[in-house]
Amino acid sequence: MMTMKEACAYVAQKRKTEAKLHRETVTNGDYCNPLTAKEYRKIKVNAKGAGARGRKFAHTKLWNHYNVPVR
Repeated sequence: MMTMKEACAYVAQKRKTEAKLHRETVTNGDYCNPLTAKEYRKIKVNAKGAGARGRKFAHTKLWNHYNVPVR
């Protein structure tokens, strides 16, 4: 039976060894690097826009109070 400190040390060591093994198998031993400025500029991402439901509401139901006759 292990004490809590021994268990925590065991888990920390196991995580380090698994991370090292993963790094060696996936990245061939290299650490991951951030994107360079040139690579970053190549990526095209559509910005989050208004969804179709919101657009339909803004163009139709939002202004329906003008269609109600004034008494």
